[in-house]
Order: sequence, then structure tokens, then C-alpha cells
Amino acid sequence: MAPTKIGFIGLSSTQSWAVWAHLPYLLASSKYEIVALCNSSVAAAQSAISAHALPPSTKAYGSPSDIAVDPDVDLIVCATRVDKHYECLVPALKAGKDVFCEWPLASNAAQAEEMLALAKEKGVRTLVGLQAGVSPAMRKMKSVIEEGKIGEVVSAVFHGTPTFFGGSVWEGHGYQQERSVGGNLVSIYGVHSLEAIQVVLGPLKETNPLFSIQFPTVQLTDHTGAPTTTVQRTSHDHFLLNGTLASGAVLSYSLRGGPAFDGSGAFWRIYGTKGAIQVTGPDSYLQIAEENISIKVFEYGKEGLEELHADKDEWSAEKYSLYCKNIARLYEGFADGKGAEQGVLGWEDAVKRQKFVEEMYKKAGVQ
Repeated sequence: MAPTKIGFIGLSSTQSWAVWAHLPYLLASSKYEIVALCNSSVAAAQSAISAHALPPSTKAYGSPSDIAVDPDVDLIVCATRVDKHYECLVPALKAGKDVFCEWPLASNAAQAEEMLALAKEKGVRTLVGLQAGVSPAMRKMKSVIEEGKIGEVVSAVFHGTPTFFGGSVWEGHGYQQERSVGGNLVSIYGVHSLEAIQVVLGPLKETNPLFSIQFPTVQLTDHTGAPTTTVQRTSHDHFLLNGTLASGAVLSYSLRGGPAFDGSGAFWRIYGTKGAIQVTGPDSYLQIAEENISIKVFEYGKEGLEELHADKDEWSAEKYSLYCKNIARLYEGFADGKGAEQGVLGWEDAVKRQKFVEEMYKKAGVQ
């Protein structure tokens, strides 16, 4: 079968999420081929083609409208900052291209709904970069619980931090301090971690959220850590939620900005009637967790802890970075026609998550 030809929007020549998470898989895959890049200018796209040693035949574009109408492109992949997603992808949708968009899908639910409606009108396939559903670690935990090892789940507690959103932030994340942009601690890191929790424990049914800004003035720094300028934060750096899962179990969830405690940025414990599972790791990124986290099972009345290890596949290899592994599994699932039941989520699922964020703000009385 001929590879799916990709037009990539947002693959820069420097280090970025697209370079860390998407590029290693795409360069190794026989199912996909990058045939075009679109960056802020044609020159920027050409620079990225050269930096990543892509074939000389790779086309360079400086406009989403131009790459959208390239007849050689089958799939548009977008990995820009979130407030560019709408303007980058509407031309692709109008041109009838399939689309893989990183999470969040858009700056707000209204944009996301409009994009979904256009995708449905054009009959295109869509994929969103929510990775927890294909995570071997999360699926392993889910299977152990379903086997009854810890009995019936009665409660869970999660405390996490993405290790930034404190009083000092790298200037590359400066845009995330402005809530209207749509990419912040709540919409990115909150949704990713809650997605993983629900993959393992099932959907949330009732929620009681609380938001706070504890670091209203933020010192931006350059890549060396030297201070540059200060900005006022309007996005929230603390997100707390008490909820009830569909199973009847209760959840206490806390996501906070700032450094991790002694290098541990995630503590998640699931309590059952027969035992408990504990997850610890360096940050809140459960959606990309694999060998970097510790999963332990404690059975009541027994001595010692059992270490759980996720099942391995070809994407578990060391040559693929931690960031790349689950993105690779999403691409593979999409190529194989898998859907939400296999953890490969399309834009209908993405819109539900965008609406969830806005519902949480509304419940908390945040304007």
C-alpha cells in the first residue's frame, strides 16, 4: 500500500513538540511520507526541510491555504500553538483533506464545533492528539482493575504538576499565560491527565471544580534561565476537582503550577476493596507515561508491593523518545482505521473535551 502523504504545518527547524514527538516516527514509518511543510514563511519551511534532512522534493509553503490545495497531500498534520489551529486547518477542511490536529483542537469550543461541522460536511477523517487511550501503561492499569486484583474501586486521589506554571516560566510558554489563547494548565495538562484517569477508571459523572491564580505576575526567562520580562497571568495555575465516576467511585483531583516535590510531579493512588494501586512520576503527563513512572500494587493483608510493567510493542524501543511513543501509536491506529474504542480519538471526542473545559469554568463561576 502506498504511504499516506503528509503536509505538515508547524514542523520547525528548531526543537519543538513536532520535532520530538512526530518526526522520529514519521521518518521511520512506511505508512506515512512527509511531502510538504508549511511554516510562517516559505523560507522557514525550507530551513526546516534542510535541518531535518527531508528529501529535496519536499515542498515548502508559507500559507495554510497553499498547502491545503496541494494535490499530492492526503493528510494535513497541525502542531502549531493552539490559537493558530483554526486558521491553519479551516483551509485544509474546505479542501477535503484528512486532518491530524494536536490537542487542544481549538482556542474554544465554538471554534472546535465549527471545525467538526466542516469536517463532517466534507466527509474527511480526523484525529486529535489525545494519547492516553493508546498508552500501554494506562491500558495495563485498566486491565488489572478489570481483572479484580484490587476489588471494586471505591476512590482515587491524584496530585500533579506539569512542573511549570509557577512564578517563573520559559518565554516559549509565555503565550500559555493568557487564558484567551486556549492553551494552558487547565486545557492542556488538566485534560490530558483527566483523560488518562478516565481511561483507567471510567468516565466522570458529577464534578465540582475550583480554579485559582496563585502566581498572577510571571517572570519569563530565556533558554538559559535568565530573566527577560514579566507578564500578568490570566490563565489559572491551580485546578482542583472533586467528582464522582460513573462506577460510583469518588475522585479527588489537584493540578498545580510550580516545581515538583523532590522530583515527583505525580502521585495517583486508586483504592479498591481488596487493594490499591499507586502511580508516581516526575510530572503530570500521564498521557505519555511509560518507563518513567512507577506503578505498584498493594493487596490488603499481603506483605510487599507488586511492580506493574506495561506491555511492550515495537514503539517501546529506546530509539523512540518518551514523547514519540504514543504519538506513533496514534498514527498507527489511524492508518489501521481504529477508533475511540481502541483509544484513537477523532474530533467528535475532541469537541466533548473542549466543552468539558468550558463547563468546568461555568460551574466554578469563572467568566
